Amino acid sequence: MVSEAILDKLIDDHGWLESPISIISREGKKIDSSGEKWALPYAIWKNTSLDFSKIENIKLRWALKSYIKDRLERISTHAGYSTYSHVYNEFLKYESQFNITANDDDVKDKLISLVEMSISKARANHRLWALYRPIQWYIWAAENYPELGFCPAYSLELDGMTIPGNPKGEAIRMEDPEKGPLHRSLELPLLIKELKSDNSQELEHLQQKAALALSIAFGRNPANLTYLREEDLINLTPDADEDCFVIKMPRIKKRQLNPRDDSLDEYLEPQYAEYIIELIKKNSENTIQLEFNGWKIPNPRPLFTKKNGNKSALLSQDWESAYNMTSADITALIKAFVKRHNIISPITHDLLQISTRRLRYTLATGLAAEGISKRELARILDHSDTQHVLVYFEMASKIIEHLDKAAAKKFSRYLNFFKGKLIENDDDAINGDREDKHLAFINEDSPLDQQEIGVCGESSICHFDPPFSCYLCPKFQPYRHADHEHVLDCLLRSREERLEKYENARLGIQIDEVIVAVAQVLEMCTGEVINV
Repeated sequence: MVSEAILDKLIDDHGWLESPISIISREGKKIDSSGEKWALPYAIWKNTSLDFSKIENIKLRWALKSYIKDRLERISTHAGYSTYSHVYNEFLKYESQFNITANDDDVKDKLISLVEMSISKARANHRLWALYRPIQWYIWAAENYPELGFCPAYSLELDGMTIPGNPKGEAIRMEDPEKGPLHRSLELPLLIKELKSDNSQELEHLQQKAALALSIAFGRNPANLTYLREEDLINLTPDADEDCFVIKMPRIKKRQLNPRDDSLDEYLEPQYAEYIIELIKKNSENTIQLEFNGWKIPNPRPLFTKKNGNKSALLSQDWESAYNMTSADITALIKAFVKRHNIISPITHDLLQISTRRLRYTLATGLAAEGISKRELARILDHSDTQHVLVYFEMASKIIEHLDKAAAKKFSRYLNFFKGKLIENDDDAINGDREDKHLAFINEDSPLDQQEIGVCGESSICHFDPPFSCYLCPKFQPYRHADHEHVLDCLLRSREERLEKYENARLGIQIDEVIVAVAQVLEMCTGEVINV
């Protein structure tokens, strides 16, 4: 072909390095670059092959290959993959639109027109940030290979552009009901409730529960979870009466050669650790053995195991990650949990839209509302500085909504916090004949204002805090004739007073579950909902 001959002559005349048959990435992984498709050792994503054959013009293809090689060797595999994706999707997929063909040797003016069109389009769609990597490619190519059709003068114009950052906090600021933080009183409790009641021992279900528990507890990106191994869960007090668990959470985006080269020891509450222990036990019952050219690939025992192997890892012969799930797999587990339990959001009245990112937002905004310091929140989210957590503090005062009686009754139909049994009188109750088990609500603003509300069905000593915790207890037996509406009014008034009096929002929302449970009992007493 004419273009190939001209390219070969340019390479010879200028002493440029030929495209190598293999590349060693910054992480030390070997990449086969002899063909038009490069399989990258990037196991956290499903498909990380770079298909250069989609780029028609030989010169532009060679320039992009050279730049990607530079990114892979000097920065990271992630940088190489992201650069290819952005350059192709923002620039080079429009080749045919500007009549830049495979044999087109004079592409300078056409390429400038293509870039100008992409910039105009990005500005109109308020996504100029997406052009940062493509523009950096053009500038680099103009400095190193202007003979291939890149204009140095135009590259100076591009270099002078101000490219905004990716608006990561937009979903948080907009309080998007499907992309922003979950409502901590009305949506997050639904997830936790179903998590506690799910007793399934199927492998996929155990993976779902473990992924959800870790995402709620730590708010990490799914990539962190893909690198977890069974050995990362450690019980510091195996011989003590109470267990103390830590999990060694692999770090990402910290420029280390391997995410497992560094980790943070994070305390894990025993209730969440139990889901990890169950999954590890199930993993031991399922032996998986992958083969490559007759050679059995060692299993490094990842916590989240991909039965059929990680396609990206296998194609690039990254055996260490051969059994790892991808980030998309982790997100899919959480979504599958919500779908399996048919969790309906009281906010949208549709299936709860869930992702690890939303759970990260939820954890961060919740902690910010409770008064955590910026430095500590940055540590919890594994940020290098406090700049990236400012958006959560901006929203801290806005995430607490007013809750009135009508809303509490409406939400009670979805949340179902009350698990006890409604009774007509003491004859229907367990412990109905015991005076010490009869419960009364005392108005904290007026102690003489007392209401008999029901009977405790617990035979042993109860360690809960009556009457607030009673409405959430399955042993509670409320009277149908009791004035639960008065209890609800007092709780709602107390909630509003706390929100006005204290800056710490948690003091206002910590009784939300009780409020909704009381509203549910009130609805049951009027016959509008059944006792579930």
